[in-house]
Amino acid sequence: MKISFRPFPGLTIITAIMLAILVWLGTWQYQRLQWKTALLSEVEASVTAPPLTGFQDIADEIANKAPVDFRRIKVTVDKPYFETPFRVFTGENRDVSWRLYSPVINDGMTTFAALNVIPDEMPAPQIKAHAEILVGYVRLARPENKSHVDSTPEKNRWFGFNPMPEGHDWAKTVAGGADTRFYVDVVMGATDASLLPAKRPQIRNNHFDYMLTWYGLAIVLLVIYVILHRREGRISWS
Repeated sequence: MKISFRPFPGLTIITAIMLAILVWLGTWQYQRLQWKTALLSEVEASVTAPPLTGFQDIADEIANKAPVDFRRIKVTVDKPYFETPFRVFTGENRDVSWRLYSPVINDGMTTFAALNVIPDEMPAPQIKAHAEILVGYVRLARPENKSHVDSTPEKNRWFGFNPMPEGHDWAKTVAGGADTRFYVDVVMGATDASLLPAKRPQIRNNHFDYMLTWYGLAIVLLVIYVILHRREGRISWS
């Protein structure tokens, strides 16, 4: 087959730039698809795994790079360090409310437990001094998602789980420090972790459709480019 091709210079440059952008966007969505698929697989493995029974179990799973976020847990904790827990802002009740976080100990290891939610005007309840059972879900701490709203430690008001905030490190207020890589999202009143429902986060994964869209636009661009040259007699084959 003999092909004759005399491209339009300006159109060819513009088309090449647009084609490179569309291919890059499609490839980026493909990479996002791989990442999101792996993340959903990790979440599914975690939420369907048997419940953990101690903070050291969590630390061991993290050390082994096993998924632990949203995994169920039942643990017996000793007396908390503080009678009044930290108050962290939450909008889950569609008003100004505060989630209570308290440092807790299990087998000599300290981390934090997210307890009940209270209205803004309600004083934080006192934490019981005796050992008790905590049942809930393991949550990995993500300090990089900390809110830009300034917390007011003097009023015990925080705007994000801040195990390591600048100048006010929760872990430093705990004798011997605390493991701030994770905390326990406690289900108040629950007594058996195996009876808790699997807590799957709502994570959308539309990257396959996005990938096809960008690659499809790249193909359409090439087709239009060929048609324009064909109509002007700048491309032919025999």
